[in-house]
Amino acid sequence: MEIKYNNSLSDLNHSFKHRFIKHAAVILMMFSIIIISVWVRALIGSMNNYSKGRDYFNREQYIKAITFFDRSMHWYTPFNPYIERSAGYLWKISKQAERINDKKMSLIALETIRNSFYSARSFYSPGTKWIKRCESKIGNIIDSQDESIFQEKNNSGKDTIYSPNMEYNDPNIFWTILLEIGLFGWIGSVIGFTYFYLRSDKNNRYVRTYCFWILVAGVTYGLWILGMVKA
Repeated sequence: MEIKYNNSLSDLNHSFKHRFIKHAAVILMMFSIIIISVWVRALIGSMNNYSKGRDYFNREQYIKAITFFDRSMHWYTPFNPYIERSAGYLWKISKQAERINDKKMSLIALETIRNSFYSARSFYSPGTKWIKRCESKIGNIIDSQDESIFQEKNNSGKDTIYSPNMEYNDPNIFWTILLEIGLFGWIGSVIGFTYFYLRSDKNNRYVRTYCFWILVAGVTYGLWILGMVKA
């Protein structure tokens, strides 16, 4: 009798481990698919805008080229080769503009590189070498010119002076953490909802479970958006 009980307990443990491994594998696979899909979407967006920017660059339409290189860099993801390529073309535009003494165009291109990398910061700051190069170059351009050439009229009609020494605060740690929690919580809730929906052994409490996952998805999505705004 004791042997049968031990065998039953062993079979139960084995079955539980098997189900746990199976469920963990499914969740990991779904999570990986979502992450890869997001990365591929960002890569495609960056690539398309980079291609348009390069076309405008070849046609010497530099303002439009800067616009699309800026859009390309805002699709920032790790290991995205088009970020560096876009920054490289913007640097070329700055150098060409400087050679013909178009300081404003040069500054616009440099600011685009710097601001694009600043906007991609989270727990770490990408493109620090580019940022330092741009800030050094911007400082040299401003120091060598009369500030009056950078004056522009704002909406109130008053003169405003372009300043390269703008202070960029580090990202807020609290809101950055909340952003990450919201993002991964939303991904996890979508995976949980999908996994439960595909189960064949639903019971009469499945409506509550659906509502739970939908509620979690809504809350975490809201935290993600709020974190992006506040960070």
